[in-house]
Amino acid sequence: IINHHLAEVDADKKARFCKLEAVDDPAVARRLFEAAERWSAERGMRVLVGPLGFSNQDSIGFLVEGFQERPCIGTNYNYPYIPPLVEAQGYSKEVDYVTYKLPVPEEIPPLHARLIQRVTRNNDIRLLEFKNKRSALAYLPRVLRFMNQTYRHIYGFVPLTEAEVRSTALTYSQIFSPPFFKVVLGDNNEIVSFVLGIRDLTEGIIQTGGRLFPFGLVTIMRTQKRADRVDLLIGAVKPNYRNRGLDALMAVAMIRSAKAEGIDHFDTHMQVENNLAAQAVVKRIGAVLYKRYRIYRKPL
Repeated sequence: IINHHLAEVDADKKARFCKLEAVDDPAVARRLFEAAERWSAERGMRVLVGPLGFSNQDSIGFLVEGFQERPCIGTNYNYPYIPPLVEAQGYSKEVDYVTYKLPVPEEIPPLHARLIQRVTRNNDIRLLEFKNKRSALAYLPRVLRFMNQTYRHIYGFVPLTEAEVRSTALTYSQIFSPPFFKVVLGDNNEIVSFVLGIRDLTEGIIQTGGRLFPFGLVTIMRTQKRADRVDLLIGAVKPNYRNRGLDALMAVAMIRSAKAEGIDHFDTHMQVENNLAAQAVVKRIGAVLYKRYRIYRKPL
């Protein structure tokens, strides 16, 4: 894949690879990567990175730690031999993404309680929570456009087009759980932060073997309703509202919803390893790192 928009502003001129499947045979991997590298070099690219898809809505990175854990929707799961197979072709680490397991605490941590008191004293901050999909759906396209603004400096991020905003909102609308969608409004009712989570879908997918029809989708949706894990898919805070306690406000709201809905733990989904501020928020509540994903690179 060549994302021409990024290639225009990226001095490295990166091409991307994704969807790698291969038997555990270096000769097979070599033939695949030689073809991808040749194709990329012929088109003026200087580096091949991956796995990365067309956008950040596609699965990224190879799993390198946490093979014993159940995956989260929207992430890759690969055989343990895949990363060494890739490294044997001359690829090295570009960046890691980490995922934490966050047990739902019995009590709100004192630090978060104090932050909440401070935040809620500001009249320009308002937390929105939703009890049904109808009221929540109106905000889905808005938070995706907000994500476009706040994710610009995240590694490999490709802004969603308006058509992609609509299609992504439609996809989320079919699987998201209103109690785990929080939006914070600031001045003039502008969105200043949000977090979107869904109940775990993987139990139903396992039961159906990944087949949606004729009855697989019904099974997946039924099992999702009794899942005890919530996957935190996306979230963001507007830059000039960071370090004001909004992350704590949303975390406490999610914890309260989780307790009311019988949730045992959260999967934080993937965070860039150097996003220490976001990781500090969940680690203060007892989160532990339990999965790691790696994007690789090779100069051409």
